[in-house]
Amino acid sequence: MIPNWPMHGPAPNLRGQGDKLLKRVEANRIQDALYIKWAKQFGTPLYVYDGDRIRYKVRLLREAIASNFSKFKLHYALKANSNLNVIKLLKEEGLGAECISAGEMRLAVKLGYRGDEILFTSSSKAPDELNFAVDLGATINLDSLGDFQNLADVLKDRKETVHVSFRVNPDVDPKTHKHIATGHKFTKFGILLNGEEFIQAFKGVKEHPQMIPVGIHSHVGSQITDPEPMRRNAQLLIHAVKRLKRELGIELKFIDLGGGLGIPYQKGQSELDVREIAASVANLFKSEFASEEEMPELWMEPGRFFVGDSGVLVTRVNSVKHTPHTHFINVDTGFNHQLRPLLYEAYHEIRVLGRDSATKVYDIAGNICETGDILAEDRSLPTPEHGDFLAIENTGAYGFSMASEYNSFLLPAEILVFGETPHVIRKRESFEDLLRNQVMIERFPQ
Repeated sequence: MIPNWPMHGPAPNLRGQGDKLLKRVEANRIQDALYIKWAKQFGTPLYVYDGDRIRYKVRLLREAIASNFSKFKLHYALKANSNLNVIKLLKEEGLGAECISAGEMRLAVKLGYRGDEILFTSSSKAPDELNFAVDLGATINLDSLGDFQNLADVLKDRKETVHVSFRVNPDVDPKTHKHIATGHKFTKFGILLNGEEFIQAFKGVKEHPQMIPVGIHSHVGSQITDPEPMRRNAQLLIHAVKRLKRELGIELKFIDLGGGLGIPYQKGQSELDVREIAASVANLFKSEFASEEEMPELWMEPGRFFVGDSGVLVTRVNSVKHTPHTHFINVDTGFNHQLRPLLYEAYHEIRVLGRDSATKVYDIAGNICETGDILAEDRSLPTPEHGDFLAIENTGAYGFSMASEYNSFLLPAEILVFGETPHVIRKRESFEDLLRNQVMIERFPQ
């Protein structure tokens, strides 16, 4: 087993470790028979995560960055998959925690994260969340002048100093779906980089006696498969850092490029070349900064890249329906458990487990009472029978973490697999769980 390495900076002898682990992961790819076995053992719908693949993806990215940077820090975006065991696995791989809420920060603390390993990055922070982040000693990533003022108000009655970064909006097209494009000028995120508000924001932090400016952050979007948006984002942030030093005398500790590294969702799509991205960004750093001592640390916080292609949602076939216009496969899950197809028009490969040759073109219909509850359209698949199982692939990110109890369906179970050994990491909900926080009124007013 490859040993763990520290949260900051490169580990020794990294070169080639990602490739070695990939060969092991590919050789031990989970077979259909195991998915069928686990579906019968644990019931459906069932989320299955491949722990070995998660480890491989972390080490692949770390190796790529360590080959080009001597100072860097990787965080995991908890929103992608917030199961405690998934977070624990990524923490053991040396990742920090990027959190959007007090709830995510509490998850991180429960798993032993120190405050200085947590980055709090919500665009709309409540006072209680800010107080909690200050209590932890987390780095607070401010999103606006209003966000800055809210933190200043919280600090009035406190003595602590806090490390602060600002999220900026570089107006970069990430070439992705509009609902996950966060770096163009019309989104709700960050301070526009090309205006004076950017200087005003950092000037306010510098002059505040309890705030220490340590970084600059920009996340241009999710599911990025083209290296160019990341390179352009890095270029703009580097120029911003140099402007801050020139105009305000601020020397920042880190440049945070956010996350957003994509995965292939369709057959034939190529893997994102993280080595190419790391080398391209490193060339910019080296050309723009006079020395390595002057160069800020590179920070990143992927989520989907680490866990997305580790996950499969296994669902049972309830029935097959034929109409004069469309053939449907009706399954025992829906957009309440896998929202991405409806929300983002997202494509997920689907296969009938244990069956091969395609016979018809089907739509995969969920069990939610909504016309939009179609998990996939126009898929050539073998004709399944009642009780067969389908695998919805690449569901390790933004699957369970976006699930709901709509239509009073129970939330699925989750298992984490190493080799051929499954570990239950979330029990299936019970009917009592649906009622757990409801309070009955004994008698209604007349």
